[in-house]
Amino acid sequence: MKTKLLSLSLLAVALVGPSTLLAAAESAPVTVRAASLNAPDPAMEIKHLAELFRAGDLAGLAQGLTPRRQWDQARAAYELQRNKPTSDAERARFAEKMQQFTAPDAVDQLMAKLEPELAKARPQAAGMLLMGMGALSVAVNSSETKLTDAQREALRGALPGIQRWVNTTDFFSVASLRRSLTVLTDAARRTGITDVDQLKALPLEGVLERAGPMLTAAKEAVRTYGIDLDAVADSLRVDVLERGQDTARVRTTITVFGAPVWAEHDLVLIDGHWYGKHVQVDLDDVTDLQG
Repeated sequence: MKTKLLSLSLLAVALVGPSTLLAAAESAPVTVRAASLNAPDPAMEIKHLAELFRAGDLAGLAQGLTPRRQWDQARAAYELQRNKPTSDAERARFAEKMQQFTAPDAVDQLMAKLEPELAKARPQAAGMLLMGMGALSVAVNSSETKLTDAQREALRGALPGIQRWVNTTDFFSVASLRRSLTVLTDAARRTGITDVDQLKALPLEGVLERAGPMLTAAKEAVRTYGIDLDAVADSLRVDVLERGQDTARVRTTITVFGAPVWAEHDLVLIDGHWYGKHVQVDLDDVTDLQG
C-alpha cells in the first residue's frame, strides 16, 4: 500500500541520480576541491552506513545515503505534501490500511488471506525452486547474460551456499509465515501511527525515526527464512582501489551463504562526503503520503 508507513522508509534506499551529481559537482568546483582535502576515508563512510543498518537507524541511514542538497529537497517536498489538506476519504483509506497491520487480530486476518495461497503454491514448490536454481546456473555459465565477469565469478562462488539454503529452507511454512507477520505487525504497532494525521504531524526525520522498528522487524522476518542480514553487514570489507581529488573506486566484499561476494563501485565526492556515482532518487516515492 502506497500510504503505509513502510513506503516512507523507502527513503533509506533513495539516492541521487548521476546527472544531478555531476551538475552539483560542476556548480561548486571550489567547494568540492576544498572539501576533498579533508574528505573522510570512503571505506570508513561505507562501513558507517553498514553500522547504521545494523543498528536499525533508518533516519541516520537515509541521511547518510543522501547528499545534503538532495536531503533538503526531499524535506521540502515532504513538507509541501504533508501541508496539503486531507480529505475524509483519504483519512479513512489510510486508517483502513494501517488497521490491517495494527489491529489486535492483524496476524490472524493476514494469515486467513495468505495461508490458502501457500497451500496452492506448495505443490509447485519443487518445480519453482528447480527453475530458479537453473536460472542461476545459466547466469553463471552463459556468456549471453548481462552479468560482468566479476559478477559471474561472485555468483559462482555463492552458488553452493544458495543451493544448500534452498534445499534446507521451507519457504511455504505456515509457522514461519505467522512468525514473520507477528514480528512485522508488532513493529507496526510500535510506530504509534494509526491515522494519517499522526503521520503528517511529524517532520520527515520523525517519520523515519518512527519507522525504524519496521527495518529491524524486516531483518528479523528475513532471518526466519535463513538469511541473517546483520551478519552480512558485519562481514562487510571495503578496499579503496583508487582515490582521486573528488572521485574514488572501491571494492566491497560481503559473505553471503558462506562465500565472499564482491563488487566494485565508483564514488563521487559531494559536500565532503562520498556517494555512489550511478544511483538514482525518486522523490515521488519518498514524499507520497496520500497514494
